[in-house]
This record gives sequence, structure tokens and C-alpha cells, in this order.
Amino acid sequence: MKTLLKILGALVLIIIALAILLPIIFKGKIVEIAKEEINNNVNAQVDFTDFSLSLFRSFPNFNLSIEGILVIGLDKFSEDTLAQIPSVEVTIDLMSVLGGDTYEIKRIGIYGPTINVKILEDGSANYDIAMAGEETAPEPPTEVEGDPVVLTLKKLEIKNGNITYDDKSLGVYVEVFGLDHTLNGDLSEDFTVLKTNSIIKEFSLDYEGFRYISRATVYYMADIDADLKNEIYTLKKNRMELNQLPVEFDGTFSIINEDYNIVMTYQSPETDFKHFLSLIPAVYTKDFESIETAGNLAFSGNVKGLYSDNSMPSYEVNLTISDGMFKYPDLPQAVTNVNIISKIHSKDGEPDNTIIDVSKFHLDLGMNPVDMYLHVETPVSDPDISAKFKGTLNLADVQNFYPLEEGEKLNGTLVGDFSLIGRLSDIENENYDNFTALGSLLLKSLEYQSAYVKDAIAISTAQLNFSPQYLDLVSFNMMIGRNDFSAKGKIENYLAYALKDEMLAGQLVTTSSYFNLTDLMPSESKESTSVEQTTDSIPMSVIEIPANIHFEMTSSFDILIYDNIEMKNVNGKIQIADQAVYLKNLGMNILDGEMVMSGSYTAIDPQKPVFDFTLDLKEVDIQKAYNTFGVVTKYAPIAKKTSGVFSTKMNLKSILNQEMMPVYETMTGGGELLTSQVTIQDVNTLNTISNVLKMDEIKRMVIDKILFQFEFVDGKLLVDPFDIRFSDFAANLGGWTAMDQTIGYVMNMSIPRDKFGGGANQVLDNLVNQANAKGAKFSLGEKVSMNVLIGGTLSNPEIKTALKESGKNLVADVKEQVKQEIEKKKEEISQEAREQAQRILDEADQQSKKIINEAEKQATNVRKGADDAAKKIREEAEKQAKKVEEDGKKKGFLAEMAAKETAIKIRQEADKQAINLVKEADDNAKGIVRKANDEAALIKRNASKEADKILERN
Repeated sequence: MKTLLKILGALVLIIIALAILLPIIFKGKIVEIAKEEINNNVNAQVDFTDFSLSLFRSFPNFNLSIEGILVIGLDKFSEDTLAQIPSVEVTIDLMSVLGGDTYEIKRIGIYGPTINVKILEDGSANYDIAMAGEETAPEPPTEVEGDPVVLTLKKLEIKNGNITYDDKSLGVYVEVFGLDHTLNGDLSEDFTVLKTNSIIKEFSLDYEGFRYISRATVYYMADIDADLKNEIYTLKKNRMELNQLPVEFDGTFSIINEDYNIVMTYQSPETDFKHFLSLIPAVYTKDFESIETAGNLAFSGNVKGLYSDNSMPSYEVNLTISDGMFKYPDLPQAVTNVNIISKIHSKDGEPDNTIIDVSKFHLDLGMNPVDMYLHVETPVSDPDISAKFKGTLNLADVQNFYPLEEGEKLNGTLVGDFSLIGRLSDIENENYDNFTALGSLLLKSLEYQSAYVKDAIAISTAQLNFSPQYLDLVSFNMMIGRNDFSAKGKIENYLAYALKDEMLAGQLVTTSSYFNLTDLMPSESKESTSVEQTTDSIPMSVIEIPANIHFEMTSSFDILIYDNIEMKNVNGKIQIADQAVYLKNLGMNILDGEMVMSGSYTAIDPQKPVFDFTLDLKEVDIQKAYNTFGVVTKYAPIAKKTSGVFSTKMNLKSILNQEMMPVYETMTGGGELLTSQVTIQDVNTLNTISNVLKMDEIKRMVIDKILFQFEFVDGKLLVDPFDIRFSDFAANLGGWTAMDQTIGYVMNMSIPRDKFGGGANQVLDNLVNQANAKGAKFSLGEKVSMNVLIGGTLSNPEIKTALKESGKNLVADVKEQVKQEIEKKKEEISQEAREQAQRILDEADQQSKKIINEAEKQATNVRKGADDAAKKIREEAEKQAKKVEEDGKKKGFLAEMAAKETAIKIRQEADKQAINLVKEADDNAKGIVRKANDEAALIKRNASKEADKILERN
């Protein structure tokens, strides 16, 4: 017997040792194999930073933990992160692992996941990452004794999840932030009760570009009778709250073959109008709890039928509000007589059989009544619409029933009265007599002041008239401070655009005597922009152009200002079409000269917008061009020290970054540049040449007209050789300037002999001796021909000189040296990049360790504080219990017995409080450590991405 016990004890010790050692010994190999197998079987790049297998964390079960999961798509989704999950924990039954036939998974925990779902217009989805397998002939069925994995799930937990769902094919966009979800139940049984609880801190829903729900809080709790064997799920106790609107569901959901049968009704158990108000963002954020309300709400609906590839369930949504009212406590008037009767339903779920019926919509905004009616049938195939709107709003009254922001002022009148009745097909077939579209929207004497805008906005008139064919913008006259803007024109096909997302077309004429775009920018941008900054230094974001808009605008601005650029007499045409903006012969007076610009801006790929322009500039001031155009500052900083004017015809094409700045490495194009007489002085390159040749005249050049051709290639400005004349000197110059301001130029100079004297003669003698030492026989005439090779950088030029007759080899030598220097610099940059990348990774590793160490210290302090507090609670309870017992003992036997019972309860309650306190502290400590691990993992991932980008660029 003793021998048997020894053997059993030894086996237990071996099992425990293996549970500890095996994951450690084979961890690296397991990680490598796991990553390889996953990536071989999915159409995505999957990675994780670490995993651990522990017997003690969830004893007597195994706990599998995977850290830093990252899933990135491939092909068209190669720049999209599908999932980023800091931590996943799976609890596996110990005995099932030891048995080896089946593995029972009891618990799954997912912590801090970020999921980004994308569905493109063609229906392809980034979550469809399953690798397409080879088709094989079906194998004969075999008897299956049992699944290798049994899901005896007791609990599924998601903590602090963030999910975005972007479905371009349906025009749906959903944001979920701060998702906490738990699901409890036994999925191994034929029948179980699933208990689910979900909380979403912020929920937003967009459809076709319109936000229907904005940052609402969502709570959902339900008990679900789950017949897992027959796949029938019945809702029991359940409740969902959207902000403060509660909704309860009742019904069943079942799976028939591969289709879904849904029989479900829903309704709001509350009838207070205030609950509906909570869904309106503008109302819900304004001291909502203190709002006075009245009125009744009825909200209900159902979904019934089969959902499959060939059918949709019927559905119905009903909303009725009667005698609604709300009033802010500090304001004199209320929004009253809110009466709405609306119904949306489809008898068979087909979108084209949907009927939208808002038979009544009335409210009084203070003393301003608003009425609306809407009925739409066959919305997909041929929208049959009947709509009416009538209302007048004195904007000065708004402050009486709705609280404006501090500094906000509003005046003016808005009048709307229009009707739309008929079928869209009549518009498309130009049967305008069969369609009624009458009425107008009129805005008069609007004045708006806000802390968010520098100057008040004033619109004297804005009138939009309705007709079946088009919207007629009769007038639009606006002032913003000193800025004025007027527009008129027609907007065509507006009904097809609104109802069927077809092309919206229009022709507008815009005019202004003075318009400063900088005045309309946020104050932060203006304050942070110095006078010396160029136009394209103002932070911007990519402007996306809708695909279904075709507008033509004829614009005329007497003065148009953008940042530090003042343009006068701006005239031309702007066309918006095919997801691009086209400029057609846009002419203006600029920088004391003239410019005509044509070209396009496209953003079909928002990550790589492109501009392609042709510019014709005449008599433009050189220094002003330097202070205005980034491309001049980048490639020709010599302009800062040059006075004169220039003219140029050029074309430029470049990809733009996310701040709308040119990516200079992608710039292509070129042109021709002609200058007037120019003066150049105090330039590093000329000063260096002057010092080398000992000729002060070169430090300040007054040059006759210059004419040269140039082009942009691989981020370099290439200048074709051109002639220069200044004083008695003549020269020919050509070469290149790179984006990093390295240079490579060759200047052939012709210098009068009498210019040499003193130190210059010594330089000349040295050059003659060097040339003659190589076998040349120089006899210097009245002019000396000389080659000057210019390398290095614009700020630190390197100059080499030689007499022209012996300079051919020198030119070739220097070109080769420049080439070698570039290659050498590339190698140095590459090595420097590797070192920089490694430094980033090392710093991230140190920062991560520091964060985790600090978190563990904080967690230890939290636990210690809780232990001390728990001890104090028990000590205080013990003192109180003893005092109760002593007091009871003094009052007799019965009192003593009662006191003992009371003392027991005191101790039990204290013990309960202490245990809860310690548990809460332990949960808090775990949360601190988990959050730190998440933060550390994120830091490492970001560092890895940054390091990869540095290495890719070099």
C-alpha cells in the first residue's frame, strides 16, 4: 500500500512538474508552429506577441492565455487591421486534457479587443479570411464517435471592446465603443438557459451618410431558453435601454436547415415622452435630467418570417407621440403640442414593398408651428412620394425654448412651405405635368454669432424654389465679417439623388468682392501659423469628392485670400465630377504678376490623393514666390536672396499626403523659366566660389535675363544647362537639387584675365601648374575658361575647380565622386536607419517594462491597502461585537444570548465587507496590470510599425 501511495504521489508530482515545465521548455517552438499554421490557413497576416499555459491560474483547470493578437488583411485590405486584441484567456477542463479524447472549453475571456469590419461596394469583406481550399471528391460518410473539442462553455466575457462596422455596399456605418458583454450557460447540454448582459458606452449608427443615432449608451439583459439540439431560442426576461428609452422583446429565433426563422415582437414598456427625447442628441446633452416633460409615447413593432438567400421576414415599426411637451427649467417657453403618428412596414420584407407613412407630425417651437406629412411607397423601383412641409420659425425665439451656447446669438426668419407629390419615373421620363413640386424655402435677415467663429455670419436672403425639374437657388447673399459671398443657380435631379442616390447636377454662379479663406479656419490653426510659413504648411486633411455629384461653377472674386496669398481678379470655371475637382483657365493677379491655372485634384484613393496642374505665371516677384510656394522654398531657396521677377510655364503632378502636402519624391513635371535682370547676393554657394577663386565680384551678381528648362524626376529638380552673364563674366550652369537639399552642379566659367590679381593669380597659377603636370601646355589669353564643380548641400556647398581644357576628366571624376557619395550616404542612412529602428524598439521595450513594473507596484499597493482596510474592518467589528456581548451579559441570560447572535451577525457582516473589499481590490489590481499589459503591447506594436516604416524608407 505504501508503495502504491509513493507511486501515485510521484505521478502527481510529475504531472505538476510537466504542467509547469513543458510550456516553458517548448514555448518558442509552439509559438513558431502556431503562427506558421495559422498564416498558412487564413488569407491574412496573423501575429501574437506571447502565450502562456498555466495550471494554477484557474485550478483545477488549465488556463491558456494569448497576448497581443493582431490580424491584418491582405490584397485590397493590406492596410487594414481587422482585429487587435491585447489578451484572450481560455479555460480548459484539466481531466479532458489528461484524458486526451476531447477537450472541454469552459470559459473564454476577450479583453480590450478592437475590431474593424469593412465591406466594400463589390461585397468583398475583410473578415472573409478563410483560405480557399482545393475541391476534392466527397468522401463516404464515416461514423463519428465524438468531437475532438467539446464546448462546455460556462462563461463568455468581453471587456472594453471597440467595434466599427463599415458596409459600403449597404451604406451602413456603426461604431461601438466600450463594449462589456457576458454570456453564461452550458453549451454542452441539449437545453440550457443563456444569460446575457451587455453594456455599450457609446453607440452610433449612420445610414447613407446620415447619423440616426449618435453616441448613445446601450444596455441589454436577457434570459434565453436555448434548445441547442433543435436550434430554437426563446426570449424570456429581457430589456434593452437605448439612452433612456427601454425596449422589451418577445418571441423565438430558430434555424431551419441553413435559414433563420424569426417570430419576434417588441415594444417600449414605458409611455413617458421623455424616454423618446433621450434619443435626440441635441436635447439629450443639454441638462437632460432637469428638463420638464409631458405627453405619452407608444413604440412597438415586429419581425416575422424566414430570413434566407431568397426571402426576408416582414417587419413593422410604429411610433406614436401624443400631447408631447418639453421645457428647459431656466427658459420662458416650451416645445409643445408634439404629435406624431408614424409607421414603417413591409408585408414580406422586400425593400421595395416598404411603406413609410408619417401621417401626422406637428409641434410648436415656442410660438412657431411646424407641420409635416410624408408617405412613400415602392421606394426602390419607382418611389411614389407624397410630402408636405409648412412652418415658420422666428430664429430670435430659439433662445426662449432651447439653451444656446455661451456667446451664441441668433436672429432672422426661416419660412418653409412646399409639397412634393408623384412618382420618380415621371421625372425621369420628363412627364413633369404628372408630378407636383411647388413651394420654397426662404431665409431672411439671418445673424449668427458664436464663440467658434471669429466674425458674425449674416445672410440677408437665401431663397430656394422647388420645381419638378430642379431646385432654383434664386439668391444667396452672405457676409462673414468683411467677407462677402453671393451665389445663384440651379440644382438638377435632386429627387433621384435623394431617393435613389443618382447623380446630382448643378450650375452655380458665385461672386465676391472680398473673401479671406483664412478667416473661416479654426482659430487654433491661425494662431499657430507664423508669417513666414508657406500656404501648404497649414494642417489640413484629405478632401474626398463624392462620386455622384456633377457641378459646374463660374466664379469671380475681386480679392481672394488664402493664408498669406492675396489673389485679385480671380475668374474661371470649377467643375466637380468623377470624384475630382477640375480647374479650367482659372486666372488671377498674384504676387505682383499674373497666373492662369488649369488642372485637377482627385481623391479616388483617399490614402493617395493626386494633383495635376498646369501653371502659367507672368512677371511674378521672386522673393514673394519664395515666401508663398513650398516647392520654391524646397528646391530653390536661393530665391530668398534674389531680387527680380520671373515668368514660367510648367506642369506639376504629385501624390499628396494626409495633410494635403506634396510627397516630393513622387513629383513629376517640368517647364521653362524666364527671369528679368536679377540680383543675387549673400548666397552660400556663391560665397564659397568667391572664397575659392579669391574674387569678391562673385559674391554679388547682377545677372541679365536667364532662360532655362527644368523637370522633376525621383524627387530631384533637374536643370538643363543655361547661360549666365554678369559684369564681364560669362558662365554656363546645369545640374540638380534633391529634396534633402543635396546638390550637384557643373558651372563652366569664362573669366577675363585682368580680373585675376593678388590671391586670384595664385589660385590661377596653381591650376595651370596642376594641368601642365598632366602634360597640358597652357598659354593664358585674355579670357580664362574654368570648370567649377558644386557638390555637398545648399547650406554647406563643396567646390572643386580646374581649367576647362584639363577639366573634362575632372568633371567625370567629380560626377563619379558625387555618385559614390550618394551611394555612401545611402549606406550610412541605411545603417543609421537600422540603428534608429533598433533604438525605437529598445526604448519601447524599456517603456513597456517600466509601465508593467509600475502597474504591478500599484496593484500590490492596492491589494495591501485592501488587506489593511479589511483587517481594520474586522478589528472594529470585533471590538463592537465584544462590547455588545459584554453589555448583554450584564442584562441577564436572554439578553446575553441575543447579544451573542447580534455579535455573530456583526462579525459575519464585517467579514463579508472585508472579503468584498479584498475581492474588489484584487479585481482592480488585475485590471491595472491588464491595462498596463495592453498599453505595453500597444507601445511595442506601434514601435514595431514605426521601425518598419523607417527601414522601408531607407
